[in-house]
Amino acid sequence: MRRIDQLVAGTALTLFASAASATIIIDNNTTGWYNDGLGDLAETYGPLSSSFPGAGVSEGDPVVNPLPEPDLSLTPNLGNWLGADFTAGTWSGPNTPIPGSWTVNDETAIVYQFILDKAASITVDIGVDNGIFAWINGNFEFGAMASGGSSPGEYSFGTVLGAGTHYLQLLREDHGGSTGYDIMVTAVPEPATLALMGLGLLGMGMARRKS
Repeated sequence: MRRIDQLVAGTALTLFASAASATIIIDNNTTGWYNDGLGDLAETYGPLSSSFPGAGVSEGDPVVNPLPEPDLSLTPNLGNWLGADFTAGTWSGPNTPIPGSWTVNDETAIVYQFILDKAASITVDIGVDNGIFAWINGNFEFGAMASGGSSPGEYSFGTVLGAGTHYLQLLREDHGGSTGYDIMVTAVPEPATLALMGLGLLGMGMARRKS
């Protein structure tokens, strides 16, 4: 009985070590494509836009989480960025340093390219002053805005991606008196995620054996 329990415990520790191996694939030092030629989209879309409040918080300082995908059909200088085409618009890259601050009351766009050797669970942690909209491979994933400055991990979302080349596409929104930005993206290989589930099942089995 004791030997079986030791074997189960040892297997659980092995699975836990595998499941905990998250790799940082994007952080504040990661370069990418950068676009600071969008201007103040509050002027483009008008005072009724929920995605781009007026400059200088003239329309309040909203806290909205989550936000729906914004209408970008009138946005200048973007081109087909959600299709990973940067030949049109005001893009610099693909190895441009991404600044943590930008022109107050303007919007900026960022694209990071990353490659996965195998399927993985991706977690995106972002801090921003004031708002953020995020797509992965052109598919909308998350949007939110709030008052106050940027703090690491202010917003978080995740997804599972297969092996291959991927793009994280971000639109940063500002309507206040300052800007700020932090990012951390991690990947956990899918077998490790499954191992974490197995760890839970093993724990249940041990509890049943003891009872």
